[in-house]
Amino acid sequence: MSEGIIGGTIVAIRARDGVTIAGEKRLSYGGFIISKAAKKVHPVTNTIGVGFAGIYGDMERLLKILRLEAQYYETEVGRPISVRSLAKYLSVLLFSYKVLPFYVETVVGGIDESGPRIYLLDPVGSLIEDKYVAAGTGAPIAMGLIEPAYRDDINVSEAKELAVKAVMEAIERDAVSGDGVDILVITSSGYILEEKLLKR
Repeated sequence: MSEGIIGGTIVAIRARDGVTIAGEKRLSYGGFIISKAAKKVHPVTNTIGVGFAGIYGDMERLLKILRLEAQYYETEVGRPISVRSLAKYLSVLLFSYKVLPFYVETVVGGIDESGPRIYLLDPVGSLIEDKYVAAGTGAPIAMGLIEPAYRDDINVSEAKELAVKAVMEAIERDAVSGDGVDILVITSSGYILEEKLLKR
């Protein structure tokens, strides 16, 4: 991935009963903090979400495209889009812009008929499925905490706690990450979006 270029921290963890995506809230350019309340984690459908690290304008554009594609698919096909299908669509879209790419790393996660799934995509659409992923400049720090603590039988509540800890650890060491954590928890019942602010 594009360490050093794609700023921020996003993590996603697959649990046996769902998915957790978490990301910090700092938006900065060139060493200046523009916002301490940026939203980098979003629901796309009731059971699929995304997390972005990178340029905020590119995040907003991709989020709009993904939501429209999910709505179009459900209207045309008559059923909700799967997690893999949405991730694959994004992969093709990102690759088609490879000459002038979107400066984002993206996590797509959710639950469908095949169970919980998470995918990591780089700016040119490389698509990787895994049990847990991290993106952005804080990714190495976050992965260092997630990897030894992850279990195949982890539940979504434990995954949420681990994801928050990982992002908080990245905030401590990565200057581009900070100011709180947004957490998206997705199960077969739908999603819950929460916010954890840092004490000042």
